[in-house]
Amino acid sequence: MGESRRRLSPDDRRTELLNLGAEVFGQRPYDEVRIDEIAERAGISRALMYHYFPDKRAFFAAVVRAEGERLFEATNHAPEPGQTLFGQVRAGVLAYLRYDEEHPHGAWAAYMGMGRVDPVLRGIDELDNDRQADRIIGAITAAVGDTAAPELARDLRVTVYGWLAFTFEFCRQRVLDASLDRDFVADTCAHALLDAVGRVPGIPASLAAAVAPDAR
Repeated sequence: MGESRRRLSPDDRRTELLNLGAEVFGQRPYDEVRIDEIAERAGISRALMYHYFPDKRAFFAAVVRAEGERLFEATNHAPEPGQTLFGQVRAGVLAYLRYDEEHPHGAWAAYMGMGRVDPVLRGIDELDNDRQADRIIGAITAAVGDTAAPELARDLRVTVYGWLAFTFEFCRQRVLDASLDRDFVADTCAHALLDAVGRVPGIPASLAAAVAPDAR
């Protein structure tokens, strides 16, 4: 097994370390994890571990970043033909929940990173939120075919950011308690977004129609 590890390419080695980090950080608090332990479990020297990541903080940030990338890709699906906005949002939330089910340790490691005061982790969180918000607003724009005025675009973005925080916490609670029904979570989150968008002042008639209860 040692020989197999030594033959890994740098990219494969880094991926292996990040996967191992997601497993370890997803099971234990950050302060209880030692960087030497990660190196030992990976079968590499401490020096090589530090070649990839200068310290534990940088390693944890890389783990959170990698999990954010995987989650973004897992929820990045083109809408089905004729799918309503409600259906698109619901499908995205279900994809989020499936990712959490399939990668529970990685998901929890990413949840640990969210909301921390560390500026590096805050930067990761903000980047992930920006990308998700851009995608959701893009889907809204594509569905209604309208270009929002600056004030309306601002209000929509604020609304979407608030919804992302709501959905993040809802999904985090399901990681803590898997008995929460996934359809209940997906339906509640999808309705919450469309209800909130429908209350934004000055939305065009086409968007109001797309988020109305009878359009779901």
